[in-house]
Amino acid sequence: MKATMRLYYDDSYLTTFNAQVVATTEHQGLPAVALDQSAFYPEGGGQSADHGWLSAVADLDRRWPVIDVQSDNGVVWHILATGAQLPEPGTVVTGRINWERRFDHMQQHCGQHILTAAFIATCNAPTVSFHLSERSVTIDLSIGELSLDQVQAAEAWANRAVWANLPIHARFVSPTELAQIPLRKPPTVSDAVRVVSIGDIDHSACGGTHPARSGEVGAIAVLGWGRQRGLIRVEFVCGNRVITALHERDIAVRTAAAALSVGWAELPQTVNRLQEAQQSLQRELRQTQRELDALRAAHWYAQTPPVNGRRIVTATLPAADAERLRTIAGFIAELPGGIAIIAGGSERPQIVVACAEDSGSDARQILAAGMAVLGGRGGGNARLAQGGGGLPDALAVAIAAMIKRAGASE
Repeated sequence: MKATMRLYYDDSYLTTFNAQVVATTEHQGLPAVALDQSAFYPEGGGQSADHGWLSAVADLDRRWPVIDVQSDNGVVWHILATGAQLPEPGTVVTGRINWERRFDHMQQHCGQHILTAAFIATCNAPTVSFHLSERSVTIDLSIGELSLDQVQAAEAWANRAVWANLPIHARFVSPTELAQIPLRKPPTVSDAVRVVSIGDIDHSACGGTHPARSGEVGAIAVLGWGRQRGLIRVEFVCGNRVITALHERDIAVRTAAAALSVGWAELPQTVNRLQEAQQSLQRELRQTQRELDALRAAHWYAQTPPVNGRRIVTATLPAADAERLRTIAGFIAELPGGIAIIAGGSERPQIVVACAEDSGSDARQILAAGMAVLGGRGGGNARLAQGGGGLPDALAVAIAAMIKRAGASE
């Protein structure tokens, strides 16, 4: 099939066009239509697809929402809503682009070019990959660390480029012309190369849609950054998304400030005080919990009748973490002849076994008896062993097997 003529290459502002249906098919269970020419941008290069509508020129009541656009071997496929009756090949249709979505993508994609150039200029951090989602844009930078000062410097550089209202020129170039252009990185295609130039700050091989001047990007705001698979992922927004992000953060800040009965400017100091108070309370709670667990362990030990000089204490505490299980088991193992079999966890069983030195028992052997029933794994030493996993429904049977093994230990 002949490749689709892509009208957006020459005019990113084109929102209405006429074309002829050349083929129909199915794409992932949805109807799809190919046209001889199209202004719809197909998903690719990190940029999401255009949305919009197709309608029959001869019958305006026949209208098909375009919910996705994909490219396959040069053919642009317009994915239609479920249940749509496909237009027959030869039908002349009018395509209409959702301009609000298109312009948003133009702002975000162009802003990505500018911010990428900014990170190269300010901290020599090239972009490895780019992704445009419905809420934000991300770029992955090839750099080990990224500081607040570096981010702010790049953001400021990028916004100066936006406000300089630089001309943006997109065109296909010959190999001879390409050799004269200082591309940011080599092109990934071997045939005709389309180059997007933003003033003299950035020249990139790119098939995406862009505004005519950088000023239409409006503004660029970095929302956050962090390590991702050995790279630094930077999240940002451009244009109207900056206003949306500002409103969302303003609502969150003012809501938090109102809940704490302080002004929004006082939030950092108030949060610091609350964190300090919480940390102090957590330390007190841990100490109180430890004292309570010591009393509880002693109580369980006292209530357990001795058998051959040993007291085999068992307990199941679904809400206790592994550290607390070890603490309680340790208290019991400090008492004469004490053997503790303490279980926790609701979905994934955790078991700690601890044995007093004078008990003559080996915690590893006792735990192994339980793990054989649960189908879990564990390890440790003669005094303390820990394991987990396996079948939660078999926990009671596993504990019974461990009690039997503890009673038989020499």
